[in-house]
Amino acid sequence: MAEDPRPLVAVLGASGATGRTAAQRLAATGRVRLRLGARDAGALAAPAAVLGAEAVGVDAGDAEALAGFCAGADVVVQCAGPSLRLTPAVVRAALAAGAHVVDPAGDLDPFPTGDRSVVLGTGVVPGLSGLLPRLLPPGARRLDLYAGGADRLTPAAAADVLLSVPPRYGLPRALWRDGGPVEAALTVQPAVTLPGFDGPVHAVPLLTAEAQRLAADTGAAQLRSYSVFPGPGLPDTLALAWASGDPLAHVDAVIAAADADVATHGVAITLLASARYADGARRTLLRSTDSLALTGAFTALAVTDVLAGRVAPGVGRAAEVLDPATTAARLSADPSVDELRY
Repeated sequence: MAEDPRPLVAVLGASGATGRTAAQRLAATGRVRLRLGARDAGALAAPAAVLGAEAVGVDAGDAEALAGFCAGADVVVQCAGPSLRLTPAVVRAALAAGAHVVDPAGDLDPFPTGDRSVVLGTGVVPGLSGLLPRLLPPGARRLDLYAGGADRLTPAAAADVLLSVPPRYGLPRALWRDGGPVEAALTVQPAVTLPGFDGPVHAVPLLTAEAQRLAADTGAAQLRSYSVFPGPGLPDTLALAWASGDPLAHVDAVIAAADADVATHGVAITLLASARYADGARRTLLRSTDSLALTGAFTALAVTDVLAGRVAPGVGRAAEVLDPATTAARLSADPSVDELRY
């Protein structure tokens, strides 16, 4: 039998919702071979059979097993968590195997990658929260970003949130004005009504690193960025965890706070970017009731772009290296998207 010439995509963390969705979307293209990896290989048997994929048991903390998983792959998709702890080792193993990397949640400083691409942030936040506002004309007098809602958190996702400690991830209460951040400039909006969000919400100002790059790239004179919650429960829990000095000890409390929001409000994630110009206003709006599937779909689009040679070598963030218009057009047809307007 002739060898299958299609590129091989190895999805680590394929037993989770994000990795599973990414694999499903990639399989649907018919243009790749798939290798699915997870600590429990048994959990992959059924999806591997459906997708015609290879299933491999692999512990992301085992360097030898990780090297074997990456061997022969053209792209490694890193969906295992907590990402902020596992990504560096996965990226090293993938690059050593000659593979590109796509990671929904990773955060790395730039470093030499030869002729390979490492695409980080193919998630909702960061990721789509930084890409969709780039659909708006540059040079806004003011750009307001609101991202969040109510959603469940897996233990790995909760750990990633807790490890996203300011100031690396962002500057609390800061805004961007005339080329740089202005700290302690904003206050919490405790009961604000916003387009696309259900009812009054609790908006916490956080000038993320992603938002700062967006402001610099688009020439916005002023930018305000908010994390949005149904109420103060989850942000208060996160603040206590970060102040404790041992944030990962609060994983269960963070999961419980997120579950309480979902029990009251249901799952709903919204990304809103509202821009003001001299001649009027524009906005982008995305709504979803499945953020994990949305992340998987966005991740699959990034893999497709990498394989097509549309992403330059090096470490880059999806919001900045993928084409906003093309990505939004393709994503709008995905079942994980309930509404996308721009």
